[in-house]
Amino acid sequence: MDFVNIIFALIGIGLLIFVHEGGHFLAARFAGVRVEVFSLGFGPRLCGFRWRDTDFRLSAVPFGGYVLAAGVEPSDRRYPASESLWAKKVWQRALFWSGGVIMNVLFALLVFPLVFSAGVNFTAPLVGRVQHGSAAWEAGLLPGDRVVAVAGHEVRSLDTLAVEIALHGHRPVDLTIERDGETQVVTVLPHFDKQSGLYRLGVEPAYGEFELTVAPDGPAAAAGLANGDVLLQIDGAAAAGEAIATALDAGGPLSFEVRRGERTITGEIPAPRAGEPAPPLVGITMLARKVIGLRRTDWLDRLGLERGDTILAIDGRPFLGGDLAAFATGPEELRLQVVRDGREVDLGVRVRAAERGSLADRVALGVDDSRRIVPSPGHAAELAGVRAGDLIEAIDGRPIGSWDDVREIVRASAGEPLRFRLRRLPPESDAFFDPAERDLPRGDVLELVVSAERAPVYDYGMTPAAPLIEQELRATGFLDALRLGTVCSFDLLKQSYVTLKRLITGDVGAKNLGGFIRITQVSYQAAKRGPSWFWYFLALISVNLAFVNLLPIPVLDGGHLLFLAIEKVKGSPVSARVFGYSQVVGLVFVLLLVLFVTYNDILRLL
Repeated sequence: MDFVNIIFALIGIGLLIFVHEGGHFLAARFAGVRVEVFSLGFGPRLCGFRWRDTDFRLSAVPFGGYVLAAGVEPSDRRYPASESLWAKKVWQRALFWSGGVIMNVLFALLVFPLVFSAGVNFTAPLVGRVQHGSAAWEAGLLPGDRVVAVAGHEVRSLDTLAVEIALHGHRPVDLTIERDGETQVVTVLPHFDKQSGLYRLGVEPAYGEFELTVAPDGPAAAAGLANGDVLLQIDGAAAAGEAIATALDAGGPLSFEVRRGERTITGEIPAPRAGEPAPPLVGITMLARKVIGLRRTDWLDRLGLERGDTILAIDGRPFLGGDLAAFATGPEELRLQVVRDGREVDLGVRVRAAERGSLADRVALGVDDSRRIVPSPGHAAELAGVRAGDLIEAIDGRPIGSWDDVREIVRASAGEPLRFRLRRLPPESDAFFDPAERDLPRGDVLELVVSAERAPVYDYGMTPAAPLIEQELRATGFLDALRLGTVCSFDLLKQSYVTLKRLITGDVGAKNLGGFIRITQVSYQAAKRGPSWFWYFLALISVNLAFVNLLPIPVLDGGHLLFLAIEKVKGSPVSARVFGYSQVVGLVFVLLLVLFVTYNDILRLL
């Protein structure tokens, strides 16, 4: 089945190229221009046929295609003027260069209404988990909220929501949501995610019930479980992600309750054998004391705490990260010592008991950029003597510059004991502040041996998986399908324009650009989702191809149209010298862009 989906993906990409180049071919024939070559792909000819003086071919390099018309270059005088593009009127040449774009748009306007008539399943715009400290968390969004619109623009799916937020940038945006049957408007300020290079809301999709895939010879099958059973309870707890993971890690017999059709079945899975142990762990995490989210209120504004601040001390006591609930009670004046932009800042505000008690609910913390660590209770690092706030300098003699260094060394240890060199600062709060780590010699250096743990992995012979909650968008009739298709096409053109604008301003990272490999991957995924989604995806790509080819870059259709516009204004074509140099510059730019997006695609694969 996967092979069939791959074939469909490749056929779909080929169809889009055929549609685009077919537009150039038809426009050329309409203008009476001879077409020498119609090629899918570039480079050496693999196979093909000739029809009406045109060589229809399949070429070796599957990156696009081209139509070679007679007289594209004004110096090409091999054919009579009546058959050459250079001799045609400006509007005829403009029709030739815009033919591919027109066909791409027509393809989308034809396909979109058809797929909406059949119905397309989208990921429902339901809020699943809200990431702690995210823009959604700050705005008070809750699991189960349905997002109806972004800045008044209808939201069809969670993917549409993500695109709209990414393109909106760092500006407050109104979300229309439905909660408990009521509609309300919530204002959010998207956060920029460095890893993805996009502005994000910070919500995850909503999932349905957990369905089981059961191995035929495992403990789950022996207990009577079967493929498709819906897991309701496991080991006495309701079936949820964390509860399931905890139960499967336990290694003992597991009670279960599943739904099979109309019946509810209970039983017990026998204890499995332990398999290959998990990768080694030492039980440490990074110190969480950096402010990543704030739920604004009057007293918090008066305090002056900002996102990006690193909290060093609260009420004169060193803050070792994590739990702000420990400071829910205290003096009437709440005092914080923070690092902001590399300098120490003292903050303070008088608060009521209820306000101080809401501190943990209104301030979200994440890991800072230091190498300070926190041991997990009862695990190897704590048992070896590691304390919260210790700064890790080296492991087995290897200097530690980042958390990735720690992870790499521990994983490569194969469970062998590791020698940690730590620096433990004095308990005074003033000594705990050191934004540039210049005062580290004040602390004590410790050498501790930590024995990495390798927890056993148990195989119960079943895999619970919760599908995404989807909703079908189906037109009520022909006119509604036509409306949806037209709206979708113009929305995509607008999104393409805004994406280009955001790329230039840096609001969207260039690493989000994809090329042929990425398109092939997504085409394959679209083919797996079924015919309606596959054709919907092809229409999306067709609109994007139209937009890209209209960009005023020499060698692209838009570049040729720009030269024709100049010719129309000045009354004569641009000089052969200017035209030739521009084509070289445009070709180099396009080749560099192809290399860049291919590099991005390869990084994604790795």
